[in-house]
Amino acid sequence: MILKQKAPSQLRPFWSMAYFSLRAMLRNRATFAFGFLFPVAFIAVFGLIGGGGLTISIGIPDSEQQGPIYEALKQIKAVKLEPGTESSLRQKVSQGSIAAVLLQEEETSVPTLFISAASPQTAAAAQSLVSGIVDKLNLAQSGIIDPPLKLKVEEISGRAFRYIDFALPGIIGFALLGTAINGTAFGLIFLKKTLVLKRIFATPTKGLTILLGQGGARMIVALAQAAVILAIGVLAFDFQIVHGWLTLTEVFALTALGLVAFLGFGLIIAGIATDENTVAPLTSLIVLPQFLIGGTFFPIDSLPTWIQPLANVLPLSFFNTAVRKVTIEGVSPDQILPQLVGLAVWGIIAYLVAARTFRWE
Repeated sequence: MILKQKAPSQLRPFWSMAYFSLRAMLRNRATFAFGFLFPVAFIAVFGLIGGGGLTISIGIPDSEQQGPIYEALKQIKAVKLEPGTESSLRQKVSQGSIAAVLLQEEETSVPTLFISAASPQTAAAAQSLVSGIVDKLNLAQSGIIDPPLKLKVEEISGRAFRYIDFALPGIIGFALLGTAINGTAFGLIFLKKTLVLKRIFATPTKGLTILLGQGGARMIVALAQAAVILAIGVLAFDFQIVHGWLTLTEVFALTALGLVAFLGFGLIIAGIATDENTVAPLTSLIVLPQFLIGGTFFPIDSLPTWIQPLANVLPLSFFNTAVRKVTIEGVSPDQILPQLVGLAVWGIIAYLVAARTFRWE
């Protein structure tokens, strides 16, 4: 009677791989710099950028800072009145540094607004504000106290949106993508070159156990990165967590899902690259475009219209959008379903390609 030998458990090899991979990552200066130091520096810089909304700069020469139009503009918080000589203010308008210049014609006393073609949006806002003030003054001088058409304005309470509210989710994505792709690719290439993998395969450890151990170590680092970034954002810059612990739990869940999806790209690079010199350009090819146009540091809507469709379907764009919807809007998980599906699809594609390209040696 032949006894069937029981397959050795993979649990202990998994924990060993995860533990030593984690130790190697924490000892690596690049992991500390790109995973923790750079995100913290970004938070410190972006947290100082205010979110006071649109400010319209209108130049008024020193000699003309009087009259009803000037007094009315002084009362508007969104307007910044720029003093100076007429020639210097005209130059600033032509350069686009201010939206408009308001001048008074000496002969007719008619106010003239010179706007800048370099900044059409703020110029249009300046024109609308000054036109509204002039219309009110005309009505008052005509004796019309109760005009037939009126605009009713009601203010709805809400929290101020600052740049840190937009940037912080992108910083989590920045750190996550670097850990998942750069860390995985460089880590596996190092294990190949030093023949560590070859020695491990002399044991009963399976290849899947090695990959799961690597992924487990990076999961710990990614969740730690998200926790540090959120803690600094909340404590130092009053970053708003809409639903408290529920929102934090959702962010950590999204971080875990994002890591799983992004790890596939790291495996692709580790399979294609032959050494560290080829890893760097390959990771840059995947990572840099997503940092630049994936809504990490500025909105995708501000990009040229022809590139927005591509930017919206990048893996990092799905992650950044999902985290912002959770942290800023406080939406429920079912409302970020398109982003979750997008991440899942990219993850499946990455692992399918990695399965064909990955080599252990």
